[in-house]
Amino acid sequence: MPDKREQMTYASQAVKRTPHEVTDHFIKMVHARIAEVSGWRYVFDRIPAFKDACDKAPGQVPCPFSGVGKSKFRFRKKDLFTGCAIHNDFPVNAFCDGIDVLAEYYKLSKTQTCKKILTDFFGMDLYAPLTDADLESERRYKSTVRATETLDSDEVEKRGRKLEVIYHYTGEIKPESPVWVYLRNRGLNRVLSNLPKDLGLNKRLYYMDKSLEKPTIYPGMIAIYRDTRGRPLTIHRTFVELNGDKAHVENPKLMMKPPADMTGGSIQLYDPHFNPDTRTWTLGVAEGIENALSVTEATSTPCWAASSAWCLENVEVPDSLLPPPGVKVIQFYIWADKDLVNTKGTSPGMESAKRLQERMKEFFAKRYPTSELTIKVFEPDFDIPVGKKGVDWNDVLKLTGPDGFPVKWAPECLAQL
Repeated sequence: MPDKREQMTYASQAVKRTPHEVTDHFIKMVHARIAEVSGWRYVFDRIPAFKDACDKAPGQVPCPFSGVGKSKFRFRKKDLFTGCAIHNDFPVNAFCDGIDVLAEYYKLSKTQTCKKILTDFFGMDLYAPLTDADLESERRYKSTVRATETLDSDEVEKRGRKLEVIYHYTGEIKPESPVWVYLRNRGLNRVLSNLPKDLGLNKRLYYMDKSLEKPTIYPGMIAIYRDTRGRPLTIHRTFVELNGDKAHVENPKLMMKPPADMTGGSIQLYDPHFNPDTRTWTLGVAEGIENALSVTEATSTPCWAASSAWCLENVEVPDSLLPPPGVKVIQFYIWADKDLVNTKGTSPGMESAKRLQERMKEFFAKRYPTSELTIKVFEPDFDIPVGKKGVDWNDVLKLTGPDGFPVKWAPECLAQL
């Protein structure tokens, strides 16, 4: 006769729990264990990909997920108690604790990540219940994390003042200015006479990194990053040389620290287009600003810039810009980067695009059940050159012009955006 342990499985217990409750149980279990070993350093020290980040915390290191870049990632605190981290390609609040970091590293759900942490690093029995001691440890951990991830009013005000200063000294991108030349050098021509109002030129941007003893001043392109309600949230900066080249610095593209959550936001370059005759609503979204402008240059369709693969995956369309009631056709195009396959066998750009596609299919189908939906992901039809990390739609524009794009509107449609 089998003993009770053999008859009992976590699956049978989970029948009585919702998926959310199951996830919450394992998160609490992980947090309790982490508190007992005085923080996440115990775990990250045992993962080779995070060795540099642990040794140099809170200094910046290459991306531990892909190995690319020189200063992409850093843990916020030297002691790594919460595992909270910052990645230049993700919103500042993407990695509030070690579970978030490892979920991205392992490409697993939070529940599966927690199970892996508990078994691989603590040798735990996944069927063990939470004890009173566990709950006390979890509460101690949670209070520390909350203090780390919440911006106090002084910090919110400080970030807001910095954004106001940058915006105050930003003006129009005029012909032959450094930013205008920068865009022209990327194969953009038609859009230069119809640039979005949320792009501008700031002649004096301060740039600083660890290789410099004091800040250097560059002109730069300013782009407003808006939240899910369409309100200005933060500013993306592209530093350029006076001759229009991309600035010869370690990080020529930087997002300013936002005073609130960035999730779901985007750089909303052109409003979605609505044709009242055919009742067709159209919008595209790409990763980078130059990519999005390249799409509009080649196709005459409106396109937004998400700013990163993570942001692309989470883009939301503000209610004020959604299709009107009675819309017949909804066209939502996702212009994905073609990235090299990473060590986990996935292409980050395409994976993010597919997740956005599935989410938008579900969203539009539920909100507009009688409308015809065309929600497509496009990827450049080019091999990635040796030595490059990927191919994007600006590369396509420069190599083939409009012929390399699968969607085209009449050239005169550009003036309608």
